[in-house]
Amino acid sequence: MTLQDYFQSLKSHWIVIVLLTLVGGGSAYAYSQFVDPEYRAESQVMVIPTRGENTSELLQGSNYVQSLVQTYTLLVSSPTVLDPVIENLGLEETPNRLARRVDVNVPLNTVVIEIGVTDADGKTASDTANAIADQLADAVRNVSPTSADGEPAVRIETISAARTPTVPVSPNTRNNVILGAGVGFVAGVVFAVLRRRLATRITTARSLSEVTEVALLGEIPEASDSQAIARVIRSQPDGRVAEAMRQVAASLKFVDVDKHRRVILVTSCSAQEGKSSVSLGLAITLAEGGRSVLFIEADLRRPSTARYTQLEGAVGLTTVLIGDAELDQAVQQWGRPGLDILTAGAQPPNPGQLLSSGGLHRVVEAARESYDYVIIDTAPVLSVSDALWLSTMADGTLFVVRSNRTKGADLTRALTSLEATRTPVLGIVLNGVRGAAKNPYYTDDRSTGLGRRLFRRGAPGSSQ
Repeated sequence: MTLQDYFQSLKSHWIVIVLLTLVGGGSAYAYSQFVDPEYRAESQVMVIPTRGENTSELLQGSNYVQSLVQTYTLLVSSPTVLDPVIENLGLEETPNRLARRVDVNVPLNTVVIEIGVTDADGKTASDTANAIADQLADAVRNVSPTSADGEPAVRIETISAARTPTVPVSPNTRNNVILGAGVGFVAGVVFAVLRRRLATRITTARSLSEVTEVALLGEIPEASDSQAIARVIRSQPDGRVAEAMRQVAASLKFVDVDKHRRVILVTSCSAQEGKSSVSLGLAITLAEGGRSVLFIEADLRRPSTARYTQLEGAVGLTTVLIGDAELDQAVQQWGRPGLDILTAGAQPPNPGQLLSSGGLHRVVEAARESYDYVIIDTAPVLSVSDALWLSTMADGTLFVVRSNRTKGADLTRALTSLEATRTPVLGIVLNGVRGAAKNPYYTDDRSTGLGRRLFRRGAPGSSQ
């Protein structure tokens, strides 16, 4: 993935990122409100040598005290100190539990011991910290070596008594909210990136280009149902869908310009990707310029054209293939002058065998001689082998991919299967694109069911 891909991922999923950030911050705030507050009080004591009549003795005493300070920090959390504290304050806990709430620190290069106590009650925390300082002084007096006159060599002096805290040290609502929001934001970013990297469905032209190098001939905006393209083209001839189909038709002219592709097979990976809708829409669009176009419904397994166009469905391709009618007798005019429809006809019990017969080849060749374009709608490539048989009769294949439905792996498999037939894939139509950009010159008028061309007032070239 490029830097632009990462940026696009974040842009596409910004709502998720914002929501997770808010959820993280909100959860941390709620947690902070339900957690019992804790207060911390701290007392400070100093370890002082008791004798030192000259500089040499003072230096020796100082070094001696330095060596004892770390030992005395361990003495703070010992039962020797904590048992009397518990008894004097009437605390209902064991020395081990109290030791978990006591923290001891010695600032670097000092003989000062900082005794901190955390408790749900501020006064109890300060009383406990002061009591520990007092008991530490007694304990040090008992364990300290004595001089010749029986006095201890060191003593503990309180230099800062603990005060009752008024502000809790935990929970820190501000820090928790910042941390929670940060965790939510990171989770949103990770989701967006993984969603992009692990995405299996094709959504945009960029994601399509990452799967195949086959040319993209056009993007068709999302319609209301799978058979809506032809209906929209007829009712809104200057709308976005109609203009998108004209783009596809125009792009076909630039595919192998040295050859005239007259018989075009339209297929897809699987069902519900809009191949029938796109192929019929392409047939209508090609007929706009006065060309003669024949649309052949060769999907004999799931025919739908007769139901959509309201044409006679009993007579069609199967009728011609079994010899009960000629091609010119079975076709029906629909939509606009120059467009003929050959519906599937009666559904046969053996569609694969019927399509692979020589009869269909003769039908296609006859249509090639009579029409400027022949558009053949066939079954999906990955569902059955019909498209592979029919592709050898066509000049090229047009592949339909549905946005947010077609999987990249399926498209690769389907295109690989078509390559084995040696019939060129002319290009891909990305169907059902959501949020397709509107053309400033063309607008769909849904209130009247008609597509009207809206010209910019005073815009140069408004006559086009």
